[in-house]
Amino acid sequence: MSIENQFLQEVQTELKRAEQKHPEYPECDFRRVAIMNEEAGEVTKAVLHFHYEKGTQEHIREELVQTAAMCMRMYKNL
Repeated sequence: MSIENQFLQEVQTELKRAEQKHPEYPECDFRRVAIMNEEAGEVTKAVLHFHYEKGTQEHIREELVQTAAMCMRMYKNL
């Protein structure tokens, strides 16, 4: 499986998990983008942790998948 397909599969799995865990999704675009940006901030935090506090690349990947899932969720709900 290519890295792109693996990533998309992980995003799809995460999106389904998030939709089940949080079935209510805001109608307000500003609230939607805030959710997406919160996840992007977690990527930044994971990168900082990796470079300065012995974090892992796996944690960066996990946060990237979550961010992409929230991008997908916003895209789906426009």
